[in-house]
Amino acid sequence: MTRSTLACGGGSCAAILVERGLGVNLSSAFYMDNCVVMSRTHVMYALASDLRVGGGSVLSIQNSSWSAPGTEDYEGACMFKDVAVEGGSVLQLVSSTFRLGFAMLIAATLTVTGGSWLVHRDNEFRTAYVVYSFNDNSVVFRDRSVWSILHNNFTYGSYSPTIVRMTNDWSPPSDSSPNIYGMCNEARGSPVTNYQELNIGAPVTVLDCGVCTVDAVCFAAMTSS
Repeated sequence: MTRSTLACGGGSCAAILVERGLGVNLSSAFYMDNCVVMSRTHVMYALASDLRVGGGSVLSIQNSSWSAPGTEDYEGACMFKDVAVEGGSVLQLVSSTFRLGFAMLIAATLTVTGGSWLVHRDNEFRTAYVVYSFNDNSVVFRDRSVWSILHNNFTYGSYSPTIVRMTNDWSPPSDSSPNIYGMCNEARGSPVTNYQELNIGAPVTVLDCGVCTVDAVCFAAMTSS
């Protein structure tokens, strides 16, 4: 999806409605590139369905602008039952602006396994939560999977003038050892040095701005298209 404009004006509508799950599998790719999305509440809604990126695939939202300035509790721009990134795959948000309300992503669980990547890079997030999970200990990274949080600006959205967080009170399960990298991020106009202030309840490897670290920024997607 490239150079598209999506608009949804109803109070509870979604610009993209997913009825039977969204899957990117078998070394494939889905890109939303240079798109503008305007919605009252939701951009992508699939509360009873899953999002799965597997088999060395890539799902990328990049160079885009989303506006969904909701003001109600538990309203997310993207809403899924479960989100899974597995088998050396990549789920990334890159070089985009998100003017939102309660959360960017709401899901019951977010699981990143099999040496996969969750990437937030060069974005502006105007929202209370970037990732909000309903269940306790439901954000899980396993098998040397990586979360890269690089060059982002976090600030208030339309939901709250006080809440700016990456997650909601997240602590990883005891059998999960996430590899998390943070570099050159700002929250409310100040550099982020303590990622617990963004509610990331696991150790973060903090890198200096401009440092080139292969582990944090280089991944080998296995896509064929």
